[in-house]
Amino acid sequence: MRSVLRGRFPVAVLALASMAASCSNARDPAAHAAPSPSNPPARAPATVDAGAGDASTALAAIDASAAADAATAAGTSYAEALRSADWARWPGLPANLHEAELVRELGIGKTKATRGSGRLSRHDVVIVERPGLRYWLRDRNRVVLVEVTGQLGTKAPAALRAELGTAEREGAGRFLQAGATTTEYVYAGRGIALTVAESYDHPPTFAPRLAAVQLFAPGDLRTFDLELGGRDRAGPSR
Repeated sequence: MRSVLRGRFPVAVLALASMAASCSNARDPAAHAAPSPSNPPARAPATVDAGAGDASTALAAIDASAAADAATAAGTSYAEALRSADWARWPGLPANLHEAELVRELGIGKTKATRGSGRLSRHDVVIVERPGLRYWLRDRNRVVLVEVTGQLGTKAPAALRAELGTAEREGAGRFLQAGATTTEYVYAGRGIALTVAESYDHPPTFAPRLAAVQLFAPGDLRTFDLELGGRDRAGPSR
């Protein structure tokens, strides 16, 4: 019997020691276990900056609004914008627009037209005058510039300029108007230039108003100056 117990005793002792270690491990908090490369300690979830989230949401909303406005502008034809005097949606004059197309799409074929030779920057042009509208032709019948002085819409210049954004150039108006000082705001990249008239008098006798809108194909200031008379001398007063 003693020989049997002597042979099994080490096994029994090992079993009891293993059970004791298991109980001890069960009682110890998991946080006390030493981390190992195969079992790294759990990390607390990252905190979220609520302010940053709000800012991202706001920026996304602004971007979506700008994209919607751009899509709406892209869906507006030059003739629709011109007929409705919706200058904030102006998509630019087509680069290869001919007079017959302009007359047809605006429905101005029956209006009286006066033609005369003239200059636009360094180029010879034909200037066509119609009621509240004139346009410049190059190569006999290609419309390169349209100036509106009649139906200009009812939107205040300040509101319109806010919608168009920062002008690429602001300077003395080339289009003059009796009893007022004029300022020209050029948006070459959008193909539009606004002339705003303001009263000479103090206090002013009228609120600032649009005096003229020039429309052309989108480009840059250099093209506007060299090809479309952006640096030409002021025209006649109206």
